[in-house]
Amino acid sequence: PGITEEDKLKLFNKFARLSAHPTDGEHSTGLGLAIVKKIAEAMDGSVWCISEFGSGSTFIVELPSTE
Repeated sequence: PGITEEDKLKLFNKFARLSAHPTDGEHSTGLGLAIVKKIAEAMDGSVWCISEFGSGSTFIVELPSTE
């Protein structure tokens, strides 16, 4: 649980391989968060992560309102 400071630097990069591995043996391409970031930015939004190594992580996607 949680993400190291080193991994935070590459978290949203394409094909990123982090020190942590999927918890249930899932296959990972390293593209998921890069795609989320690209889509959020295309919609004039942003995405970021708040994480404490050993505790857990929260991912936030913020998009502008259409109203």
